[in-house]
Amino acid sequence: MTCAITTVGYQQLPFQFSLHILDESGDLQHHGFLDLSGNDPSRACAQSLLDLCGEQGPVFAYNSGFECRVMRELAARFPEFAPALESITARVVDLLPIARNRYYHPSQHGSWSIKAVLPALCPDLSYGSLDGVQDGGMAVAAYQEAIHLKTPPARKQQIQKDLNAYCHLDTLAMVRIWEAFSGRIRENMHE
Repeated sequence: MTCAITTVGYQQLPFQFSLHILDESGDLQHHGFLDLSGNDPSRACAQSLLDLCGEQGPVFAYNSGFECRVMRELAARFPEFAPALESITARVVDLLPIARNRYYHPSQHGSWSIKAVLPALCPDLSYGSLDGVQDGGMAVAAYQEAIHLKTPPARKQQIQKDLNAYCHLDTLAMVRIWEAFSGRIRENMHE
């Protein structure tokens, strides 16, 4: 099993993650976690992450510092989860150094952010095509709006949709970048 993961957090509270899982047969599945209740989502986030990540295989991230820090913080807060979270952290493979050392396209304009590398490698995917949330800062602002008591239910539903689309693209981007770097082509490019 191979996983691509991204997490989003606010004030050390991981409120969302996205996970694409590629199994040995080549089947790609998406799973996610998002808590807009306004309560501390940390325990549920950690449990869900452990339930989905499995115990073996690489876990791909892009600029993995944030994801690894989130898992270390969760391990410190919930010692019962620490060994499993540390095991996931140990399996993280950061795609950013691979991109920096092995790939460049002029359309990146000197940037190796996932938002620059993705359209260079996979022109059919772009963060610019997303409505609403297009980056981590926007995700945090959307979360703050969603948990505000005065946010109307319809707006909260739209924020949920936007956050899910953003994180889904983040991990799909990692799958596609990994496939491009490894010379693999998928029949269903959009999952």
